[in-house]
Amino acid sequence: MSDFLKSRGIDDSDKINFENDNGEIETRSWKDLSKEEKINILNTPLQQNEVTNDFSDEELQLINLIRENNLTPSQYLE
Repeated sequence: MSDFLKSRGIDDSDKINFENDNGEIETRSWKDLSKEEKINILNTPLQQNEVTNDFSDEELQLINLIRENNLTPSQYLE
């Protein structure tokens, strides 16, 4: 579970930052979270996927074309 949480940006399961109802950040432990709070964390998309959403469809197609052909970007440009 520790490695999985690290993939979600949580390095220490005893120090998870949460925003409370007043908009303040508080630190809580994984073991103290409700089942719903844990599920929300587990369903959080990976950061890589969030970055991917910034690309247009055309940019994603180009990246996939380069990958499918096992090329580096420099090789593709040549």
